[in-house]
Amino acid sequence: MSIKLISSAVVFLVGTGLHLSVFAQDLRREAFAGRNITEDEAAVLESQLGESPEDLSARARLVGYYHGQQFLNDAARAKHVAHVLWLIRHAPEANLLASPEVLILEALAADGHAKGKDAWSSHLENDPDNLRILKHAAHFFRLDDRKLAIQLLTHAQSLDREDPDWAKELGQLHHLDSRLRGGAWDPETAERALAQFELAYELSDELRRGYLLTDLGTSAFHAGNMEKAEAYAEEMLEGNVEDWNHGNRIHYGNLILGRIALLEGNIEEAKSRLVAAGETPGSPQLNSFGPDMALASELLRRGEADIVLEYLSLCLDFWELGYGDLEDWIAQIENGNTPNFRHNLRF
Repeated sequence: MSIKLISSAVVFLVGTGLHLSVFAQDLRREAFAGRNITEDEAAVLESQLGESPEDLSARARLVGYYHGQQFLNDAARAKHVAHVLWLIRHAPEANLLASPEVLILEALAADGHAKGKDAWSSHLENDPDNLRILKHAAHFFRLDDRKLAIQLLTHAQSLDREDPDWAKELGQLHHLDSRLRGGAWDPETAERALAQFELAYELSDELRRGYLLTDLGTSAFHAGNMEKAEAYAEEMLEGNVEDWNHGNRIHYGNLILGRIALLEGNIEEAKSRLVAAGETPGSPQLNSFGPDMALASELLRRGEADIVLEYLSLCLDFWELGYGDLEDWIAQIENGNTPNFRHNLRF
């Protein structure tokens, strides 16, 4: 962070009564821990905040707790919104405000979303070049006002051209925009996503470049640049070190090459790549959200049910959370039906 940004942050924190520990605290971990607290423990934390409203650790844990509860009852949703709004108003530079736990969805809490928008607008007016505020405000708007989120990140990128995170986040937003209703993809928007991912790749060190390859390969495919898509997919599979991303690279590298093979009319290569994608050991993302079914769906439409069943059986080894979905899809295909793969048609 620049001297200018540090100075403005100090002025802001002094004005709110907070201190520089807001930068040192990893409130994301506190929110994650809050997912597992009990109702009684949440009540104790609420009592603590009544006496010390600036206890960011307690507030972050409550945000994590109510984030999971908000879909169950209106009272929990109201408390979640209240705590998030407090953080936006009084600690807008806290790292928790770049996490999923703080999203206030307009469809669920229109009044809370409007108040959050007003608070961020005030911060942006008072401190328009603060990188943390630009990042966190963009995160707030990413679902309900993506155009504004892109504008904020673009401004941040103009202020800090050497940080690859701005390009990565812009690439992700353009990627979201490139998905059209009905499952089609807009090549021009995908090209914008690809350009940002390539900039992030250029600015990153070797380790972080490996984490960008899936985004590079999929966005190149949807932009219609099969030469780049193939090159990035091959790179995913080569030099694939054993880390948390290892399984993602196996999965998506093979899926990209399989879909390219299908476009070229090489059904056998596409089938082989589908099986190879299913042989991934899994990853945090795949274990949670499951396999991508785009290539499987295309092969199923071509009458290749047996290979899709083999793929789904392989996925049983890593997608324990989706075991019921996989068994249901297998049963439907065995009965001659085509499942609705819904959210698993990500690529």
